[in-house]
Formats: sequence, C-alpha cells, structure tokens
Amino acid sequence: MSQIDLHRDRRAFIKSVSAMASLPLIGNVMQAANAAGPFDDYRALVVLFLYGGTDNNNMVIPLGAEYAAYATPRGNLAIPQANVIPIAAGVSGRSFGMHPNLKSLAAIFNNERKLAVASNVGVLVEPTTLAAFQQKSKLPPQLFSHSDMVGHTHTGRPDWPAETGWGGRLADLIESANGNSQVSTSISVSGQTVFQKGSKVTSYTLNEWRGADSVIVSRPRAYRDWDSSSVARANPQIAYEAQLASAGSNLLELQYKSMALQAVNTGDYLTSVLYNVDANGNPVRGANNSVTEKFPVGTAPPLSFVDSRGRTITNKLASQLKSVASLISARNVLGVKRQIFFVSLNGFDTHGDQFKDSNNEATPILSGRHADLLQQMDDAVSWFYNWTKTAGVANSVTTATLSDFGRTLISNGAGSDHGWGGHNFVLGGAVNGGRFYGGPSAGQEFPIVALGTTLDVGQGRLLPTTSIDEYGATLAKWMGASNSELTTVFPNLSRFPRQTGMGFV
Repeated sequence: MSQIDLHRDRRAFIKSVSAMASLPLIGNVMQAANAAGPFDDYRALVVLFLYGGTDNNNMVIPLGAEYAAYATPRGNLAIPQANVIPIAAGVSGRSFGMHPNLKSLAAIFNNERKLAVASNVGVLVEPTTLAAFQQKSKLPPQLFSHSDMVGHTHTGRPDWPAETGWGGRLADLIESANGNSQVSTSISVSGQTVFQKGSKVTSYTLNEWRGADSVIVSRPRAYRDWDSSSVARANPQIAYEAQLASAGSNLLELQYKSMALQAVNTGDYLTSVLYNVDANGNPVRGANNSVTEKFPVGTAPPLSFVDSRGRTITNKLASQLKSVASLISARNVLGVKRQIFFVSLNGFDTHGDQFKDSNNEATPILSGRHADLLQQMDDAVSWFYNWTKTAGVANSVTTATLSDFGRTLISNGAGSDHGWGGHNFVLGGAVNGGRFYGGPSAGQEFPIVALGTTLDVGQGRLLPTTSIDEYGATLAKWMGASNSELTTVFPNLSRFPRQTGMGFV
C-alpha cells in the first residue's frame, strides 16, 4: 500500500482541512451549554464584518445646519451635500443622508423601513466619558489596533482572553433548537474566526459560490488523490478516512480525528442535500461543467460590478451571500431552526487610498476605493434582502454589520485614520427600520459630527455611546435568548444601560 504523503506539502494539507471547524478548547468540549428555546420557527442571523475599519463618516452624513461642521474637517474626504441621498430618519430638527453608492440600502431605509442604523457602536469595557479616556481609565486594551479591536469585537469581552466569541456563545445557547441535525448552528463563508468559536458548538466553513460550476462544500482530503489507472494502488482518501476512524493514543489525536471525521461526514451530507450526486457522492456535472443545485435561489446574485476605472471586479460578498442563501433554502431538509452565518468584505483600511482609482477628477471622493467597497456592499446586501422576500423568509433573516472601528473625521490628505465608535446597519423583514438607535437621549440618537464635542477623543474619533454588548444582545434576543440568558452571551452586559436590547429588531 502506498503511503499517504501528508508531510510533503504541509501548507497544502492544512488548506485541505479548511472545512474543519475551529477546535473548541479540549477542556470545554463536553461542557453543557444553557439551552434557549424550544423554538417552532426558523431564524437566521447573518453577520457581515467590514474588515479594516470602515469610514462611517461617509456612510451616514449629517445635512442641513450640521453639514459644515462635518465637511470642514473632512476637507477632501467630504461628500458634497448635493450628492448625498437624503434619508428620513425622523430625528427632530436634524437631517441626514447616505453615501451616493448606497442607493439601494437608502431606498430600503426610506421606503420599506426595514433597515436601521445603530449609531456610534464600539468596543467598551464599561460606559465611559471623555475625561475617563484622557485619564486612560478602563479602556479596551490596545485601542485603535486592528487585530486587537477585531478580536474584541468578535469576543465581546475586551477585558478577557480571546477564548470564545459572542457568536459562538450564542450558538452554544441555541444549538439544541436544531435537534440532531448534522449541520452546525454556526456557518462561515469567510474562513474561521474567533467570533464563531464556542465551548460546545463547532462551526463549519463553506466556500463562496462562483457560478454554475461552483460547489460550495469543502471536504478534507488526503494529500494525493487516487490514481485510478492502477488497481494495485491504494486509494489514499479511503486510507485517510479509515485512519481518522481508528482509535487514537492521546487526547490531542482523538480531538483532531473526531473533528476531521466530522468535517468529512458533514461535507458528504451537505453535498448530497444541495446537489444531485453520482454513486460516489460527487456532484453531477453537466454541460459547461455546471452542477445541478437542488435548491436554486432564483435571480443570480451580482457576482461582479464595474469599479471607478471601468474595470469589472468580482463581488465576493455577493458570492458569499449566495452560499448563505443556498443553506437557508435547504433549512427544512437540514432540520435546522436557528443558524448564525458569518460573511465579510475586506479593504476598508483606507489611510492613503480612500479615493484611489477614482475616475472623477473634479470630486474624486465620489468614486475610488471606499466608494467601490460601498457599491459592492449595496449590490450584495440589497440582493440578499430582496432574495429573502422572494423566498418568503424576510421576517426570519436579519443581516447585521460589524467593523474593527470607525475612522477619524479629519482627513490625512488621502484618507482617514483609525477611530473608535462607528455606525452599523441592520436589515431584515423583522427590523424596526427607518430610524437611528443608540444615542444617549431623544434627539441624540445620532452623534453630533464635529470636532471638539464631548464625544471627540481626538481628530474627530467618536467615543462610543453604545457598546458591542448592547448591540449584539439585541440580535441575540431576537435569535431566542431570554433576558436572563443574554449575560451568557455577553458577560459584561450588566455594566451597560440597555440590558434587554436596543429595540431595532
């Protein structure tokens, strides 16, 4: 029998097991989780992470009497008032708009009232003030650092080691709703993250959909495929899976074998549910190498868009959301009542290239890098929302954005720098939209965007008035967590005023 060469290319082998979930800490694998429910309906939370720290100042823009205080420090980053899409936010005496490349989302906010803005959300250890910030009192560790703030946003516990994420803890809580389903409560189409890491639930990774020839299910494989030209040659995949099923000699080996075999079995099962398969369990390919989906989603997602230079660029977010739509379509066959999905869009760290590649010499900020990213988001997220309506699941699916942090109000000449508080969008049929949430009082649901305010911690960086805990707890409650169970998902929630949610869903 030929040996399985798992060591010849370590990177290739590691990549081959990318479908495996984040391994829970060995000591926690058998821990029992609190159980929310039971549930007789289906709900899905889709978390969209905007990596790099999106420039929230150009996503939601103050108009009217407040515009000058926004535009002056923004300088060449300011969106001209005439190009802003007005939105009817209902804040007395104040007016606002959205970036011109957020046309579809602005229309959903204005007309359907199914998009809400959670304003000035950020990582906090506890409620704080400008004076406390200046004294460096109880601040999140490594404030303004990308990797640290991403980690804090994912875990919801900035004062604790990054052991589990709030998505994982929520999945632990609601996992029993899915009974004996072979599919995890937690699904990523953007790699493994600490956000989905729980003590009990193991997350599963899908591929993004790339067209009719795309199979979104990965399967851990032996390094070398079987050479069918020689019947004497052993099939490495069979040997690999047999080895996974054999007894292990230590806890680490047992844990690895268990998780790898689970990934193999889940991949085979999902493939059989989503596609027509042959006798070997492989998707049947027809003309042009296309595969037949058992749950087609109807209108194809916008897999590409034309950027500021007229180039056709792949819209990876739309591809990811198509994969999510496929799983939601198969929910009844999969036997699931609750699912948490993770998708992402990269590229928002626009220090020096916010309007790079702009084709607008007169006002470059109307196009370029950041505008293109917002166009991708607008195309993809609005398609997904419209798909949920067509599929009859709009009230059962909520999409919510997160990011590392917001950015500075002040321009550095070519972009903006790391900030703190930012604005998140929440979209879905169950959303109480067409308004802002998160301010300290009536009329202040959206912060004053200006230099020198009590929320300006430097260069127009916003001191958050809403914590990740309060924002996430609102989503967790919608997913089925009771008020008493919310502190299981967000252990620091009792430090903040909105302990039972913000009301946007």
